[in-house]
Amino acid sequence: MFARLTRHNAAKVMKAVVILTSAALLAACAAKPKVSNKWIDKSNGNLPFDKVLVVGVTANTDRRISFESSVAEDLFSERTAVWTSISLMPADQEINEGSLRTVANTQGANGIVVTRVIDLKIEPVEIGGRSTVLAEEHQSGFDHTYRRKQGTLFQYDYEEDVEATYITSEYTTKLQTDVYDAVSGDRVYTMTSAISKQETLADVIKVLSDEIAKRLRRDKVIQQ
Repeated sequence: MFARLTRHNAAKVMKAVVILTSAALLAACAAKPKVSNKWIDKSNGNLPFDKVLVVGVTANTDRRISFESSVAEDLFSERTAVWTSISLMPADQEINEGSLRTVANTQGANGIVVTRVIDLKIEPVEIGGRSTVLAEEHQSGFDHTYRRKQGTLFQYDYEEDVEATYITSEYTTKLQTDVYDAVSGDRVYTMTSAISKQETLADVIKVLSDEIAKRLRRDKVIQQ
């Protein structure tokens, strides 16, 4: 039997195509993170660090919690203990070398991972404004044809579904991550990580925290 393409089925097919196309476009537009790194002291005898304090330098407590928790989750393993600074320090306590080394030494941490924002751009982006046109049709045997408008040669009766236009934000962020020996206070490693075309700060945090943790493990700064 031949399946007939009804008007209802045609609408469902069109909707599915639009959804799949939109998903493909979003995937194609999604930027990949860019990372660069530099060793300051690769000969440090405590490397790779296996007891780590994670620090996100920001005045926004919610963002600090989200970022530190995400990095800590990615770094934690059976052989690596991880603490977040926000769980051990008052939110309004100044983040400096002295306060961080005190907290790290109290927990027995041998490494401190400090990340700060060095560039943040938020740009407006217009989304939507497209229309989906579905011609009306009628059945004819095993086939279907579109119903032509009366008195016209090329135009057909159709339904038009207009998608509303709205403005959203697009985030471009660059972070600097420095890793310190908790005992000596010496910086042993630094890296920058950047991402663009992200819809939310939550996306920025997720992508870059994953990338930071992956690179620190790959370069054997942090224990696997």
